[in-house]
Amino acid sequence: MDVEKEVVSYLHEYGNTKESDIINYGVEEFNYSSKRMKKVIKRMVIKGKIHFIVHSKLEPPPVYVSLREPLPPEIAKILIEAFIQMKAAEEDAQKILEEAAALAEQRIREKHSRTS
Repeated sequence: MDVEKEVVSYLHEYGNTKESDIINYGVEEFNYSSKRMKKVIKRMVIKGKIHFIVHSKLEPPPVYVSLREPLPPEIAKILIEAFIQMKAAEEDAQKILEEAAALAEQRIREKHSRTS
């Protein structure tokens, strides 16, 4: 599992998020320690995938994590629709395979019953 991809996916879904919430997400979802999740986040900042935002008007100033370049809403909508269509096609293909397997099993039973 690529934790960095999961973090990016999380940020796409929920937007700017407190660093502590992302760390807790990694601890719960990936069974990482908080120290290891902090390293993942710092590595992503260094790579330029995400960046920190400090909310200086609050005390103590919380640190938020944000995507470097969030997807424009129209592109995000297109990607989500494509993903939904892909999932539907996968489900349809699975149903067809299950029906074909059941039909093949039935024909095998019929063949065996005729030869016995």
